[in-house]
Amino acid sequence: MEPFTTNIHEMDIASITAAQPYGVAIGLDIFGYGDKIMVSNGLIIIICRGKGSVLIDNKRYELSSHNLIILPERHIVEFCHQLPRDAYHSIALTADNLLAMPSPIDTNILNYSRFVSVIPITTEKYADLSSYYTFIYKETREESLYQQEILQSLLYAMVLEVAAEYESHLHRDAAENIKAEDLSDSFLRLLARDYRKHRTVAYYAEALSLTPKYLAAAIKRITGRPILDWIHEAVLIDAKMLLRTTDLTVQEISERLNFSSPSAFVQFFKRKTGSTPKRHI
Repeated sequence: MEPFTTNIHEMDIASITAAQPYGVAIGLDIFGYGDKIMVSNGLIIIICRGKGSVLIDNKRYELSSHNLIILPERHIVEFCHQLPRDAYHSIALTADNLLAMPSPIDTNILNYSRFVSVIPITTEKYADLSSYYTFIYKETREESLYQQEILQSLLYAMVLEVAAEYESHLHRDAAENIKAEDLSDSFLRLLARDYRKHRTVAYYAEALSLTPKYLAAAIKRITGRPILDWIHEAVLIDAKMLLRTTDLTVQEISERLNFSSPSAFVQFFKRKTGSTPKRHI
C-alpha cells in the first residue's frame, strides 16, 4: 500500500519537549502529525510490534514482529499504514538532551539512525525496552523530590540499550550481511562503519564489487539523494558533534576524520555549512 498523503508535517522536537519534564516527550501520537513527517531539532525513538512498512527518504523498511526505529532529523518519513496506538511506544528528545547525559553516548547512534533507521529486535528486547518506557512514562506523571535525577537515569539506561542494539545489528556478521541485503542497505551499512576513513564513491563501489557509476546511479534512484550527499552528511554530522561535545582541536578532529590536513577539513566544513568549524564550538 502506498502512503496516502503528500503533505509533509514538521515535528520540531525542541518545541514539543520544551514544557515536558527533563525536556522529553513521552507517548507521542506519531500518526497525529500526518502520515508524512520530517523531524527537526532532535530524534524520536519508537519501539513497536506488528508488521508493516515505512519509507524514510524513499527507502522502504519492512517491519518484522518487533522493531526498534529511530526517526532522524531532516529526513522525510512516510508510514504506509497506521500502527494501532497500543502497538508502539515513542520517546522524543533533543540532541542536546542526548549530549547532556552522564557519560557521552557514542554519537555514531545519530549517524546510524540515518543509514539504518529500522532494525528488528527480539521479543525479549522488546519487553525490556517497553519496561523502560513504562517506568519513564510513569515517572513523568508523578511528582517526586528526585524526579529529574530518576528520569535522567532511566533515559540514560534506555538510550544505552538502544545504542547497543544498533551497534550489535550493524556489526553482526558484516561480511555476510553485505552480500545478503539489498544494494542500498549494503551501502548504508558500509558507510555507517567506514565514513571516518573513506569518503570516495570508488571505495564503496569496490567493496560492493560494482563500478562507481553504477553505484552512484543506483543509490540516487533508490534513495532520491546523490551518493555524495550521504557520504558528506555522515562526516559533517560527526564533525559537528565532535566540535560541540569534545575538547579536540580542529587539527585533531581533521585527523580523526581522516582529512589530509586541517585546512582541507576547514575548507570542506565551510563549503558545506557556510561557516568555519570554530563557529560551531
